[in-house]
Amino acid sequence: ERRKYIRLNVIFPVEFQFIDPETSGSISEIKQGFTRDVGKAGICLEVNNLEDGLEQVLKEGRARLDLRLHVPLARPETKAIAKIAWHEKIKSGYPNKYLIGLSFLQIDPKDSKRIYFHATRVILTPAIIAIFFFFLISGLAYYYSAGFKSRVENIKLVEELSRLSTKKADLEKKIMEFDKEHKEIGDKIVLNEDKIEKYKARIKDLEKFATDSSTKDKLIAYLKEDKEKTKTVMKHVLYQRARFDRKVGNLNKENMYLKNRVSRLSGQRVSTEDSLKDLLSSFNPIEEKNISSMFQWIKNHQSKRTGLVTSFEGDKDLEEWGFTYDQSLACQCFTLMREQDNAKAILDFYKNKAERLEGAFANAYDSNTGKIVEYSVHSGPNVWIGIAAAQYTRKFKDEEYLSIAEDIAGWLITLQKQDKEFGLKGGPKFEWFSTEHNLDAYALFGMLYKLTEEESYLEAQYRALEWLKKNSFNRLEGRMNRGKGDATIATDTFAWAIAALGPGLLKESGMNPDQIMDFAETNCLVTVDYIRQDGETVKVTGFDFGKYEHMARGGIISTEWTNQMIVSFRIMADFYKQNSEFNKTGYYNKKADFYLSEIEKMAIVSPSRLGQGQGCLPYATQDDVDTGHGWRIAHGTRTGSTAGTAYTIFAKYNYNPLVLD
Repeated sequence: ERRKYIRLNVIFPVEFQFIDPETSGSISEIKQGFTRDVGKAGICLEVNNLEDGLEQVLKEGRARLDLRLHVPLARPETKAIAKIAWHEKIKSGYPNKYLIGLSFLQIDPKDSKRIYFHATRVILTPAIIAIFFFFLISGLAYYYSAGFKSRVENIKLVEELSRLSTKKADLEKKIMEFDKEHKEIGDKIVLNEDKIEKYKARIKDLEKFATDSSTKDKLIAYLKEDKEKTKTVMKHVLYQRARFDRKVGNLNKENMYLKNRVSRLSGQRVSTEDSLKDLLSSFNPIEEKNISSMFQWIKNHQSKRTGLVTSFEGDKDLEEWGFTYDQSLACQCFTLMREQDNAKAILDFYKNKAERLEGAFANAYDSNTGKIVEYSVHSGPNVWIGIAAAQYTRKFKDEEYLSIAEDIAGWLITLQKQDKEFGLKGGPKFEWFSTEHNLDAYALFGMLYKLTEEESYLEAQYRALEWLKKNSFNRLEGRMNRGKGDATIATDTFAWAIAALGPGLLKESGMNPDQIMDFAETNCLVTVDYIRQDGETVKVTGFDFGKYEHMARGGIISTEWTNQMIVSFRIMADFYKQNSEFNKTGYYNKKADFYLSEIEKMAIVSPSRLGQGQGCLPYATQDDVDTGHGWRIAHGTRTGSTAGTAYTIFAKYNYNPLVLD
């Protein structure tokens, strides 16, 4: 209690000697002890096994102590001279133990502060560590709690989207069925009225035949010559008249029924439209939140190191792969949503970091390292990166990455000129010609001409169009072929023909865009069972990769290709709106709305670490099956796909990637 310093209970080693206060000579050997307490003006020293002679020196209290304090992490040792302030024997016998209170007489002030600071730090360190770990654990708990809460909220959000999408799709389907039946009834009424007019004309002719004087004279002559024959003729005339009268009566009754049916349908349609309007007030905010979540999912999958976006979540064989085509879609998503830095990161990789093969970009790179993981070089993915650069240039008025598109276009023109028909083959080492690639190239050349006004791009676009007219237009069946000499049905060629060429140019070229869309629905539309994450099975209607009857796997819905069709339905609606054909505008908009509602039923919550519980779309309704076009679907019906998710955003915002805004 007599101590003049703060008790800190800090221990570090001390070497000391007793010295004479008058001569400063040593009166003991060097001893060792440990600090018990440390203060600003002195220390409490614990000493074990002190000899009897030194016990007496200690009791007299005149001696001084020459100290060498070994403070951890401090160099050199700290020197001090101290006097004995008090002492206490806390253990007798062997070995004995003393506590000695020392007051510093000589010590460098810096050393004194350093000793006290270190002692304080040692004392406070456990508390600081405890506080650090408390906040760390609290932070982690908050982070995981927030993540868990966010995931729970996203699950509810996606479930609500699926529930409302199902209701919305049902109402939209009913409206389309009403419209279809209304049209069929209208056509039937018109047909019946035409028949009635024809029958009335026949009746009129029969009446004229029966009452005409010349006819009577003929009948009298027949009567004289062959009474029975005359009776037969008159009987037939009367029978025919009665038959036509009955037909007219029946048709009038049928028309009356049909008109009543139309009236009832109109009432039901109005009621259904009112229900749809009420539903949309709840649906639209939920849809917007889910679309925002899908966009965040794409952002979460962008590597900070390379700027690339991982293409698939659930396929271990494709883990961390970033397909070049998918990078274009992700980049255009960022451009569409005005996230310029994210778009720049992707384009910067292709401009400054990506390794090239055959003068162009590889089909896929590792999204974390940037190394090539698929060494094939196809024309299509390169075209799409050029399209992304062109869209970025137009949107942000920034030409930093325009050279990417121009370099790719130059490479494509070289390939184009290698073919006598100026077709763009699959790649430098491939001999097949794809309609899809040539449609993409047509779009890119057109974009570059708009951006640069270089005639070479206009000429290349013209050559691409002529090749398409000669090799891809299947006028007999009213559709597009998959490629040169390849009449396989491929859904994306129908969608991209509308998106790249436009309905107007197709009509000018002798193709009927309505027939193309109708062919796609007739041959590629499927309805399948889809098992959601919560185990619920829902019916979903969408587009297969081709004619599903040709595939042993049965029907399958691709979210990406269905969304491509949705974009094309919107393009058709806009085309007819510009031409004041509002019935067709409504027809195609209803189709687009319905199929988008169907696809939104498939929305899921990402289970991956990168996905962070955000909403997204799987690529298809089945795993690891043949598309029918030389490649297989990745694993992951319950994990996200960049292409499927990005194209859903395109469909929602009516964004056509193959045309500059």
